[in-house]
Amino acid sequence: MIRVENLVKAFGDEPERALELIRQGVSSEDIRADTGLIVGVRDVSFELDEGEVFVIMGLSGSGKSTLLRCINRLIEPTAGEVYLRTKEGEIEVSSVSDAELRRLRRERMSMVFQRFGLLPHRRVVDNVAYGLEIQGVGVEKRRQRAEEVLEIVGLGGWGNAFPSELSGGMQQRVGLARALATEAEVMLMDEPFSALDPLIKVEMQNELLRIQNELRRTILFITHDLDEALRIGTRIALMEAGEIVQLGTPEDIIVNPRTEYVADFVKHADPTGVMTARTIALPVPGRRFSESERDGEVRFYTREGYRNVAYGVDGDHKFREVRLDGKALPTKPLDEALAEELPDIRHGDVLLQARPDHTLRDVLQGRTYSVLPVVVVAEDGELLGVISENELIHGLLYKRANEESTSDEKVQEGAA
Repeated sequence: MIRVENLVKAFGDEPERALELIRQGVSSEDIRADTGLIVGVRDVSFELDEGEVFVIMGLSGSGKSTLLRCINRLIEPTAGEVYLRTKEGEIEVSSVSDAELRRLRRERMSMVFQRFGLLPHRRVVDNVAYGLEIQGVGVEKRRQRAEEVLEIVGLGGWGNAFPSELSGGMQQRVGLARALATEAEVMLMDEPFSALDPLIKVEMQNELLRIQNELRRTILFITHDLDEALRIGTRIALMEAGEIVQLGTPEDIIVNPRTEYVADFVKHADPTGVMTARTIALPVPGRRFSESERDGEVRFYTREGYRNVAYGVDGDHKFREVRLDGKALPTKPLDEALAEELPDIRHGDVLLQARPDHTLRDVLQGRTYSVLPVVVVAEDGELLGVISENELIHGLLYKRANEESTSDEKVQEGAA
């Protein structure tokens, strides 16, 4: 949807002087010391896919808001290109005329600001309809659309109120509704929830996720809050000194920080809603597993600490059954267990079956239902691994629990 190539923004007199120095690998600090130029965005490239929530985050001064404003040219880049992919073809935003740029902002790239930006003399419905008014949409049609969007953001019935009559969270909903009303392909959101109280902030994050699940907009979201980024982001780009130092899924960022800066950033993050069962499960069979018995085409494997539990797989490594002390044990999907009331005593005769995308938090909640390890099974039936207390502890400490996966293939070949 959006493609950014080698974007640079330098502030100061004759900013183009910074370009050759950047190409030579001169640090931004040395460029500032030698030329007086401040490099706000340094050779940034990435692609934003349709329908995703792409989060750019970093500390204050890292360049994230400057980057966002270069994308819609509220700030003119010093160098580089920005492309917007549409049904009609690709538009090079960085080279269009001023008139075309205004049209893009009105119709294709809406923006939600941190400070709401509502017109105090206009009623809520007219604030929401403002972008449509700029587009030249008729009064009746734009008011109808505004009322529809107010319902979507949970403000139905508030259209005739003035912004001063609304709480901060409600005002931010109006700002979100205004961006949604234009039906722009891309929504640019510059720390939209940072001024809100913590509880209202979480409420707005939930609201954004709900709306995104319904409307599937393409969102570029700026934040300095890691928990917010992990909560709402499909992918996260972490910036330092104008550069993207790591780009990946929330789980990638938590599990595999590539620099000391990223590691420090995520050190105190809550991994339970991000890390997945696929990541923390140990493969079966693995180095700690041994074949204990065979029943026709089904092979059974046990593991240290749970030798009374045997996991059965066929020749294609598809999960077939589990046995406790030699007797077949019933399994229950993790989702079903989570939907039930918490038992007075944890079950010791039911084994839970998780999907690969279940989170660590889901698995932890499942442990309140059953004392037995959790099996992780792919959609096609393949047994991907087992999660017991050891893997949960590793997950809580941000460590990968599947360190033995590199030897798994050899073990399986030997078992065959």
